[in-house]
Amino acid sequence: MVLFSPRVLAPLWTILIFVALSLPGSSLPDTAVLEYDKLAHFGLFFILTILWLAAITRGNVGPGAAVLTIILAFSILSELYQGWLPFGRTADFLDSAADAAGAVAGFVLWLPLRNWLQSWSERSRPGSVQKA
Repeated sequence: MVLFSPRVLAPLWTILIFVALSLPGSSLPDTAVLEYDKLAHFGLFFILTILWLAAITRGNVGPGAAVLTIILAFSILSELYQGWLPFGRTADFLDSAADAAGAVAGFVLWLPLRNWLQSWSERSRPGSVQKA
């Protein structure tokens, strides 16, 4: 099913992260969930990395390393971006570290799972034939 393709989910997840980063600090809920902020950052970037690796690498380590590098840069740039926002967001490089840790963990998990993730990516392409 194309909707659940990594090629669809990866850009959507990226947009979700960017929108969440762009929300004013005052619009964030004041709940105990925010106490687990670093875990949330880890999880968001873990999933982001797995999705992009499944979407575009065809299971190859070279392109996978390039994806990881880009996501690590995104983790740093996203915090700088938040520091530039004029409405109650701050740059927290511990958040960036949690993002990077999630990305690296996603890459490490992808290594043994890359054949399975590649088959998921191929099966979910438009026009692919499903085996019974």
